[in-house]
Amino acid sequence: MKAYELHPHIFLSDWNNPNIALVKGKGMYQWDVHGNEYIDSCSGAVNVGLGYGREDMAEVLKKQAIELSYLTRFTSVPPILDECSELMAEFTGMDRFFMTSGGSEANEMAFRIAKAYWFNMGYPTKNKIMSRWLSYHGNTYATACAGGNLARKNDMAAYAVDDGHINAPTCYHCPYHKTCETCNFECANELEDALINRGPSNYAAFLMEPIGGTTTAAMTPPEGYFKRIKEICDKYDLLIIADEVLAGYGRAGKPMSIDWFGIQPDIASLAKCISGGYFPVGAVAVNKRVSEAFQKVGHYYAGFTWAGNPIACAVTIENTKIIQRENLLENVNLQGDYLKSELIKMRDRHPLIGDVRGKGLLIGVELVKDHATRTCLPNEQRALAKVMQAGYANGVILEAASGKMKRGLEGEAILLAPYFSITRAETDLLLERLDAIFTMAEKQIDFN
Repeated sequence: MKAYELHPHIFLSDWNNPNIALVKGKGMYQWDVHGNEYIDSCSGAVNVGLGYGREDMAEVLKKQAIELSYLTRFTSVPPILDECSELMAEFTGMDRFFMTSGGSEANEMAFRIAKAYWFNMGYPTKNKIMSRWLSYHGNTYATACAGGNLARKNDMAAYAVDDGHINAPTCYHCPYHKTCETCNFECANELEDALINRGPSNYAAFLMEPIGGTTTAAMTPPEGYFKRIKEICDKYDLLIIADEVLAGYGRAGKPMSIDWFGIQPDIASLAKCISGGYFPVGAVAVNKRVSEAFQKVGHYYAGFTWAGNPIACAVTIENTKIIQRENLLENVNLQGDYLKSELIKMRDRHPLIGDVRGKGLLIGVELVKDHATRTCLPNEQRALAKVMQAGYANGVILEAASGKMKRGLEGEAILLAPYFSITRAETDLLLERLDAIFTMAEKQIDFN
């Protein structure tokens, strides 16, 4: 049966192909309606950082729902919102937080705050956001326009607003055909060229994912890239917006993934792992430079019905405390380094495995025809779909990174992002099943 026949009242993402029907989860495992067990290698939508079925998180939800389930921030600022914001500030090093209900809202508000900042500073024309090709920043109109993955906004081609995009640091498929030894950060220098051509007085901010997500499979920039980006932003008075929705809050092994590169953004968007996967929560974080500018103005009227509600705050507080109490960042880096190193070893016996990249428990595995030449498999081979199906057959749910890694035209990958508490034994089991998945998929792929 077609998916739309199985689900007669759901507006579907894929109207033809039915998915597995999952009904239960515990730790990194999920079970379908038939009792089949799967390893969730991607933590849902890369958001269930604490794993499934934690009773302590369920108790927090229950307790707060009974005590005070809802309060609008326009009526009152509850103490729990202060506690939540203070804890997030200590964890991330940012100054103040504007709560939202998810990542798209967080990025939307990040754009608005950046534009309002320059308006309040007396520069009303600085109202555009420069971003990068291949990126993904959300599913609302403004965030989709800012995104650089054409496949995710092909229905918007006739009316999308394009404030400008530059090449992403796709080192494995460098558009300038550079190596690590010859790289002069040409892709970063594109930012300066774009600003000169379009007028820096028109731009409020530069937006990027410090470590890539589902459209670039944990794309990790080379050392020195962000230093050059910051130099350009400082020179032309642009704020830096770090989209930390996917890679932030511990996923990449740091409170924010940009921490790996030694700079602090002016604005950061957070979501996914800030609740551990137990409630829809997002936030915009700003540094002192930005917050002090708004203090002088004295007001900023914006909000969402569920933004900063007490349940969201309670869940975020408990999740942050668990990350700290259970030393989960240490485990994320320990198991992530091991997983990545073993996948690199696995490449010796699997021609399908190309680049293996990322930080912490955010690891991309690019699928290739020839690793030595970095040749992508032709799109018509549908290699990614075959790997995904092999995943189900071997009891693993995989995350498809279908962003076309090479200039948006070809190059597929998977994204591995298991839960923060994964053990060495569980990592070995995942590796064992990945080995079987690649073996099964390779039998269906023509490498000639």
